[in-house]
Amino acid sequence: MTDLTIIIGGGLAGVTSFYELTARGLPCLLIDAEADVARGTSFANGGGLHPSLPDPWNNPGIGRHLFASLFQRDAPMKLHMSQLPHLAGWGMAFLRHSARKNYDAITRANFDLAEYSTRQTEALQQFLNLDYDSAAPGTLKLLRSQAERNEALRLADMLAAKGLHYETLDRADVQACEPSLAAAQGLVGALRFPDDGIGDARLFCEGLAAAAVKKGGEMRLNTKVLSLLVAGDAVVGVKLHDEEIRGRVVLAAGVAAADLARPLGVRLPIRPAKGYSLTLDAGHLGKARPHHLLVDPMQHIAITPLGERLRILGMAEFVGHDRRIDQRRLTQLRGFFTALLPDLAQQLDWEGAQGWAGLRPMSADGRPFIGASDAAGLWLNCGHGHLGWTMAVGSARILADAITGTQAEIDTAAFSPNAGQRRLR
Repeated sequence: MTDLTIIIGGGLAGVTSFYELTARGLPCLLIDAEADVARGTSFANGGGLHPSLPDPWNNPGIGRHLFASLFQRDAPMKLHMSQLPHLAGWGMAFLRHSARKNYDAITRANFDLAEYSTRQTEALQQFLNLDYDSAAPGTLKLLRSQAERNEALRLADMLAAKGLHYETLDRADVQACEPSLAAAQGLVGALRFPDDGIGDARLFCEGLAAAAVKKGGEMRLNTKVLSLLVAGDAVVGVKLHDEEIRGRVVLAAGVAAADLARPLGVRLPIRPAKGYSLTLDAGHLGKARPHHLLVDPMQHIAITPLGERLRILGMAEFVGHDRRIDQRRLTQLRGFFTALLPDLAQQLDWEGAQGWAGLRPMSADGRPFIGASDAAGLWLNCGHGHLGWTMAVGSARILADAITGTQAEIDTAAFSPNAGQRRLR
């Protein structure tokens, strides 16, 4: 086999893999169907780099919430009736891993990767002097009931043993550290995670891809991979519309990864969870803008200050591969912002807001697949769900370690595609 490494996917997982492998001297080719990198799910995500929130979305009790969502038009996490036949096997695994023991174990493993990745992202930003509206203001996890507070503290205490730093805030404390929330209703308090960061994932991808090209990496954009090339039981390259390219393959294609792997008998339990965002100009608000990343875990909505902009992101819809923007969901985001920050809402140009929808690649157990697949020549870096930005650099570094035979800096067993019940054949 040629020494070339072919990376399929130009989002966060693909671009970070492209850079890490190129930086280690491997000839690399990144292929993506879009006209530029980060034009899919990485284009306008929430912008949070938050190891403080590593818990998967299949939390204990999620089954009844998903069932209820079938009949609730505006449920934050919404299962559409039309998807039930397509989610049967995946859904059973999703629910099985929501048992408390599994949920806690996956949360701890995700934290290790998220914390490692966030540190590596900061180091990479300083090393390459990347400009992507990065900052480290910390996260406020907003709490609206005593039950929410108790569960948030349980998770935070569990992760504090692994190095998580947090502060417990009552309502007065919240308003003191984040004055923009002075008029917010219904809050009983918050947890503050001072080590969390923010940044624009699209700008990061564009800068990092350019750095990889300078190191000798090549990109083929506006190019769709039709299938993987197979010889015997091994993957030996990719098939394009009018060309075949040979080399080892890294599958970092988000929600498209499962379809590309399926003909090989490699089953990737990854399904799309649709999210929405609104991005607004907010430079005129000055210091009145929110300083922290604000997260409402029950509503699955976050508000992120990105330079001179504000981004509101939320929801998780299981609606297949439909990328169309549902205006009702954008209205829901605006309504959340208005209820939480009514004074600021009156000062924003909502007509000029940029709406977006993207498909998060959700694995059935809530953790990504990183490493060698059962098929020789095929490597995986996919299935990060809502933690794609937080885990991107660390995941790529782990992948590059595996490909080059280097000892990883953290325990990676939890993310192995072929470990125990995760085995993909």
